[in-house]
Amino acid sequence: MKMIHYSLVATYVVLLATVDAPYKLMASDALSSKSTVPAIGLNEPLLAQAAGGSQKAGDKAPKVNVDSNGVILKGYDAVAYFKQKRAVKGDPKYSSSYGGATYYFASADDKATFDKTPAKYAPQYGGFCAHSMTKRKLSDIDPNVFFVYKGKLYVCSSPKAGKAFYSDPDTNIKKADKNWEFYQPPTNPGFRRELGS
Repeated sequence: MKMIHYSLVATYVVLLATVDAPYKLMASDALSSKSTVPAIGLNEPLLAQAAGGSQKAGDKAPKVNVDSNGVILKGYDAVAYFKQKRAVKGDPKYSSSYGGATYYFASADDKATFDKTPAKYAPQYGGFCAHSMTKRKLSDIDPNVFFVYKGKLYVCSSPKAGKAFYSDPDTNIKKADKNWEFYQPPTNPGFRRELGS
């Protein structure tokens, strides 16, 4: 009888671990090995935690796609995407910090513009590929593949990814926005994200 009892307990423990495992895996900071490149080395993506003044100890901050020096958009000027409608390499002497990332700008004027309203110029999805976010994946970007739509900056990993994302922006943005919530810290400590889209 004791043998059956122990077998039932062991089965129950395994069952609970199996049911709970997807939640723990999804809540972890691990990324799909297919969707990212290693975070070690020059100009390769590094996940950073954004600094937030209103955060409590132990709370996670949103992820941002930065290089090993904490620079987002591979050093390209976030304001130039809006003003010049093209990708312009920034200069480290004109830099600002926002949301856990360092931004470089091509001019002091662009830096001043950004500093007034940084959220307006920050790329969506922490600077990760917008198209990949429609699939709930974090992927690095090509800063030359971008899209400013309804006053927001979206960057993608390749021309092919950009074309797919831009083909139906409203639908893709809605899906990517929902998927991006998965990577954000929960506002309610008791909250558990559910599987599925």
